[in-house]
Amino acid sequence: MRLLMCFLGSILLSGCFTFQYLGKNQFNIEKKWVRNTLNADYLGGKRQHRFSPIITETTIYVANAIDGIRAYDRSSAKVLWRKSIKDGVEGGAILHNNQLLFGASDGFFYSLNAHNGEIRWTYPIHSEGLSAPFAEGGVVYFISGNNVVHAVEIETGKLVWVYTRRDPTNISIRGGSQPNVVGDLVYIGFSDGYLVALKKNTGSVFWEILLNKNKRFRDVDAHPVIDSDKIFISSYDGSLYCLRLDTGQVLWSLDEGGYAEVEIEGNTIFYPTSTGKILSLDKNSGKVLWTYNTRGGMGTKPVVYNEILIFGEMHGALVFLNKNTGQFIKHFETGWGIASTPTLDLSKNELFLLSGGANLYTLGLSWRRLNQLWPWEKGVDL
Repeated sequence: MRLLMCFLGSILLSGCFTFQYLGKNQFNIEKKWVRNTLNADYLGGKRQHRFSPIITETTIYVANAIDGIRAYDRSSAKVLWRKSIKDGVEGGAILHNNQLLFGASDGFFYSLNAHNGEIRWTYPIHSEGLSAPFAEGGVVYFISGNNVVHAVEIETGKLVWVYTRRDPTNISIRGGSQPNVVGDLVYIGFSDGYLVALKKNTGSVFWEILLNKNKRFRDVDAHPVIDSDKIFISSYDGSLYCLRLDTGQVLWSLDEGGYAEVEIEGNTIFYPTSTGKILSLDKNSGKVLWTYNTRGGMGTKPVVYNEILIFGEMHGALVFLNKNTGQFIKHFETGWGIASTPTLDLSKNELFLLSGGANLYTLGLSWRRLNQLWPWEKGVDL
């Protein structure tokens, strides 16, 4: 008994969580390290830390919605550099040719040198940057919080074009749609309920479609996910839509609103709704295959790790489901909820997560067969 208690105590101290999975293997979550991303204690109101960590072989880039952006050494968790930005970076960033590109809450769009955090250029957007940009062909495309789409040269920060769309309701959800670019068109959603295809060279409208006509929060804030010749996107309190890429014609819709983008694997869509569900759908028809009701509010975009679906709950935990059945496997608590999409490195079996308390987690994921375990290890569920 004493040996068993010592063993359990060592697990708790090491931050390793184990549980049995599918009756054949034991799935392990190892908390490798945690770092507070804030420059100083913050005593103000709660902020939405929605920045999804960006990883390379050696570095992790992450920002909070309070005071700025940082780079960490991936193995040691040492801070490599930090850039203070008033009210932080909420919507996310992209790494492109050794540049970090993002809109911030101080009214500017930034290009930073990814090696040292030095500013290459800034571009005034006169509003908050609440979503990640999209880079293609030497141009970065992004939307600012006032429903204005900007196309800017990546090397110089020079404006190429701007497209403005006014929302007459002035009632919207905090956030914005990350653009997607395919061929000659830029696809992006707006808070007035429209999905619009813009010509990428001029910013002129190629087609537009009103997706949400009569709801209170019409926002189309999700990233348009493009799969072959189809677009998958949701409006907040409307529906999930499958549309033709070339014309915007709706092929099917599901009466479940959403905020985050979908994850597609083969013929299956994993979809987090604005009403606190995770749905598995047939991609071709929109038929619901299984439903999971979250315990802690809206889910983030799910990510797939082998047979497991992983997502964060806005007011809850990091959740692990069987992707084929929706069966609950386990949750990992961080406190303060999770609004940031987890980042996976499948090659190293690592997951990176920004919690609602602005803490950066690095988790190791692994399996061991039950016949490789000591008798007292089997069935341990922490």
